[in-house]
Amino acid sequence: MKIISFANYKGGVGKTTSVVNTARVLAEKNKKVLVIDLDPQGNSTLTLSRSNPFEHEKTVGDLLSDKDLSIRDCLVETPCGVDLIPTNLHSYPLVSSLPANSAKRIYGLKNKLNDLQEDYDYVLVDCPPQIEGALITNAIAASDYYVLPIEGESVYALQGVDHLIQAIDLIREDSGSGIRLLGALVTMVDTRTKAGQMVMEAINRYFKDMVFKAVIRRNTTINKANLSNKCVCDLDPKSSGCADYRAFAQELVSRIDTEIKNK
Repeated sequence: MKIISFANYKGGVGKTTSVVNTARVLAEKNKKVLVIDLDPQGNSTLTLSRSNPFEHEKTVGDLLSDKDLSIRDCLVETPCGVDLIPTNLHSYPLVSSLPANSAKRIYGLKNKLNDLQEDYDYVLVDCPPQIEGALITNAIAASDYYVLPIEGESVYALQGVDHLIQAIDLIREDSGSGIRLLGALVTMVDTRTKAGQMVMEAINRYFKDMVFKAVIRRNTTINKANLSNKCVCDLDPKSSGCADYRAFAQELVSRIDTEIKNK
């Protein structure tokens, strides 16, 4: 089982979109996938479960704050063929109220995932848009890798990336996590425009070979899927958006397999 966090302190970069669509494609390839929604906005929960986040009785907030709850107690089976640990806005105060010296603020998720080593091939974690706090700390402490989604047309795409990577490195050292960057995923890009070309060049200069070759092009089908709370491959399996996420999922698996072989 490999645990991959999708993290960026900025909102609107395609983080949640990438989590749900990558999970959907991996499930399509008969992989056993669990999505953990750590973003209290609950957009992954809404898309995958196709139900209001507040309708779920047990959330990741309950999981992290209640020592007697297991992952299986909170699992939701979804129509997408992906299992889910849901969240909603109530999760944040539940986790924030943990004592400052509580191990649950760092290792709660990691400890509870230890019981699932044989249950899943991949666990994808949708991180909150922040670089500090118990939720992001739990994600980093539990994960093997992280993917950094970056919007491909924003002139501010790389702003704060150094700070984010340093924050993750610090949490990794403090928690003893083995997390490492799997790659930067460029989203919402249109390389036909000058802005898109300039941002892509800047991202490639910064991350070099850590940039995924697969990119997520800006297209209306992904926007329609998001508005419909669906995965793009469910809305239109022949769309370029679906093709892009299939290519990314394949590259993600390939990178992890290569890392395992090179250990």
